[in-house]
Amino acid sequence: MEQSFPSILILVFPVFFVSIFVGVIFLISQFGWARLASSYRNDSPFEGKHIGIITARINRVNYKNCLSLKCNEEGLYMRPILFFRLFHPPVLIPWKDIVDVKEKKILFFTTKKLTVGEPSVSSIEISRFTYSQLEPYYLNASANQKSRYN
Repeated sequence: MEQSFPSILILVFPVFFVSIFVGVIFLISQFGWARLASSYRNDSPFEGKHIGIITARINRVNYKNCLSLKCNEEGLYMRPILFFRLFHPPVLIPWKDIVDVKEKKILFFTTKKLTVGEPSVSSIEISRFTYSQLEPYYLNASANQKSRYN
């Protein structure tokens, strides 16, 4: 029995669509997330303050409203939402590895650019509002680190 063209299309299209989606997620992970994950991958459960689902720019790749952000005294924890977890393992960045924080203005928007690692492993841009929720943890960790060396 011969199948008609629409019947074959109904079977082939989902496979094609899923293949394209997986390919795009893989490419995005290689440009944005891979360097971060190679140094800071964390598969352990994380307990801390849940900041929320945020938008961030990691190594020039935009992750718009798809990153779950948490923090505690240890560091900054990021994990993509379920739909984007393929090729994106969770990361835990210790506060001591955030070596620079700069304000960046683009037209009417102000972001904070965090430089991670020395030498630089990654750059993460987040909104000023998001950073304001992380800042007490970061400043506390920085103060504790400085007091250890004095």
